[in-house]
Amino acid sequence: MSQQRADHSLPILRAGIVLYRNDPEELRRLFVSLELNRSSPGGPQFDVAVIDNSPDTELAGTVAALAPHVRYTHAGANLGFGAGHNRLMRAAFAEPSNQYYVCVNPDALLHPDCLRELVAAARRQRTPGLVEALQFPDEHPKTYDPTTHETPWCSGCVLLITREAFERLQGFDENFFMYCEDVDLSWRARGAGFNTSIAPRALAHHHVGHRAPDPRTQREMLKSGIYLARKFANPRAEERWMAEYRALGGDAAEIPVAPTLPPQVLRYADFDHMFYMAEGRW
Repeated sequence: MSQQRADHSLPILRAGIVLYRNDPEELRRLFVSLELNRSSPGGPQFDVAVIDNSPDTELAGTVAALAPHVRYTHAGANLGFGAGHNRLMRAAFAEPSNQYYVCVNPDALLHPDCLRELVAAARRQRTPGLVEALQFPDEHPKTYDPTTHETPWCSGCVLLITREAFERLQGFDENFFMYCEDVDLSWRARGAGFNTSIAPRALAHHHVGHRAPDPRTQREMLKSGIYLARKFANPRAEERWMAEYRALGGDAAEIPVAPTLPPQVLRYADFDHMFYMAEGRW
């Protein structure tokens, strides 16, 4: 009986990007960085898909001109970060060859070896679930183990999610519109027995230090924090962030009803370090 050979021309990974009225030059730089990953020695076979949350399809022509091989879908509404990636993940893992999905922020730039190092890091883990790229120049200050590279939670800026983790966790909680959905996913992953780690050699440029404080953004972050605290049964953090939300001029916040989580998941929550959600390295 002849053995069926694996088709190494098929992608094992899909990179997914959620768009919303993005600068074409920003997208051009991102697509160039992804193409450099395609030519990296020993890198994984991958394809790229985007979902556009913009109110119109203006970016469809931009994507087609910059990267005609990229799969484009218009969402028809602003779904938010998590819901947009969930749609892309479901489509990715419906294809049997894909073992990994990588969330990529449209304002990130990937080092040419980034995807290769993310996959290599996942394969080194005992129970791989989530692996994040190391951001620069503004590296996130949350701690990670210098030997195992395990970290309390993984940022969604450039984040690898394994097929097994998606099938168990069903992706992001879509009650988060933006912010904290990556923290929630990480804590749930740890509660389900998956590793959450950082890949120090998988570099992603993400410069956010130039961003001016924006009260609307702060309110959105606080609303997400309030829901996260409610979901992970921490009334003290919920009350503190609700007070901050109101002080910023937020109206009555409609916070979704949170599901009841089992104790083995709740124990991974960390609200002692404000929005770092983990001990810092500096």
